[in-house]
Amino acid sequence: MRNRLFALGLFLAVALAQTTPAALAQKTQTRGDWAALQTLSPGEKIVVKTKDGDRFTGRFESASDILLVFEDDGRKVSLARDSIRLVQLNRGKSRLRGMLFGAAIGGGIGLGVGSVLYLPYRDDIVGTTVPAAAALGASIGAGIGAATAKGNKNETIYEAP
Repeated sequence: MRNRLFALGLFLAVALAQTTPAALAQKTQTRGDWAALQTLSPGEKIVVKTKDGDRFTGRFESASDILLVFEDDGRKVSLARDSIRLVQLNRGKSRLRGMLFGAAIGGGIGLGVGSVLYLPYRDDIVGTTVPAAAALGASIGAGIGAATAKGNKNETIYEAP
C-alpha cells in the first residue's frame, strides 16, 4: 500500500515539475533593460513593484531615462528608476495556471481522503480507492481552479539588477 501511495505522489510531483521548464523557456528578453520599458505604448496595463515592497497596478503613460509615469486609480504616479524593482505587463488571468494549482491541491486532498477511507477497511475495499479519490479530487480542483483563474500571465519587462 505504501508503495502505491509513494508511486502516486511521485507521479504527481513529476507531472507538476514538467510545467516549469516551459514557463522558463518563454522568457527571451533581458530583464535589466530599461529601454524596453520606454518602448511601451501609452495605456498598456502594468504592474510595478518597488524596492520598498509597494505594489502598484495601472496604465503606462511614459518613461524617461530616470522616471516612470503611470496612472493608478485615477491618480498620476511618478517613480524614480532607482526605486523600482520590477515592472511587468499585465496580461490578465491564466486559466491554465489556475487549473494546475487546483489540480495539485485537489489531488492532495483526494489522496488524503482516499487514504482515510481505505486504511481502516483495507480488507474490505479494493486497492483502487486511494488513486480514484486522488483523481476525483484533482479533477474537481482543476475545474474550480480554471473557473476562478488563480494565477496571472504577467510578462516581466524590467527587473532591477
